[in-house]
Amino acid sequence: MSYVTDKKVSFLIVDDEKEACKNLKNLLYTYVDPDIHIAGIAHTTEEAVQQITLLQPDALFLDIEMPGENAFGFLERIYPFSFEIVFVTAYDEYAIKAFKLNAVDYLLKPIDIPELVNAVRKVEEKLRYKHLHWDVDNTYGKLSKQINGKAKPQQITLKDNNCIEIVDFKHLIYVAANGSYSRIYFQKGNVVKDIILSHSIAEYEELLPPELFFRIHKSYLVNCMYVRQIIREDNPQVMVGDTKLPVGRRRYAALMTYLKNNEFSVA
Repeated sequence: MSYVTDKKVSFLIVDDEKEACKNLKNLLYTYVDPDIHIAGIAHTTEEAVQQITLLQPDALFLDIEMPGENAFGFLERIYPFSFEIVFVTAYDEYAIKAFKLNAVDYLLKPIDIPELVNAVRKVEEKLRYKHLHWDVDNTYGKLSKQINGKAKPQQITLKDNNCIEIVDFKHLIYVAANGSYSRIYFQKGNVVKDIILSHSIAEYEELLPPELFFRIHKSYLVNCMYVRQIIREDNPQVMVGDTKLPVGRRRYAALMTYLKNNEFSVA
């Protein structure tokens, strides 16, 4: 698969509802790209397996609730796989699970046109990035183990409207709540960058490994590798990298126990 040539990204639509497939296909042709490459359509997971083997699509638009087998069971059954995933579903309760699988996007029905356009763009960007910078076999080996529960993920994909960042957990510094959104600060080389994402801090608390990350405050989730100092005052604070963050009074004792039990050395 080459994403630095004129070869278009190929998509497979997997949805048991024929009308939903037709609607998505029309939206893609009408609003995304009249020449978008829809390699095929599958109405069952068995059809999807056959078409994936035959067509080798770059990405799937994948419904979640289907008769016989849902999307997560299907993905576990066919690991390892080498395609990107855009979930398209009427159910919002699977968002965290999809997010844990590094899905490129999670679209709710009825489909919002700008979100669909953005999802396709993110697929293209991620594949281009992967082609240029990743050891693809190693990456998908890790992902397949993650899906099967045999290994823990070591990276997270951070996506906003302007870019995609693939970041090791150890390079995430902290997450700050921003209403229903979150701002994530991370180390990239010698530079600290930040990105605003449309996931709550609670979602990141569930997603990120508890052996590294601790919720010090209702608004802050920190990577304890970056905690340099505890400031013991009436209102306790921590130095996370070069940033001073508040610690919730009810969380202070738990934080100290956590740091001790996980052998983090802090002044």
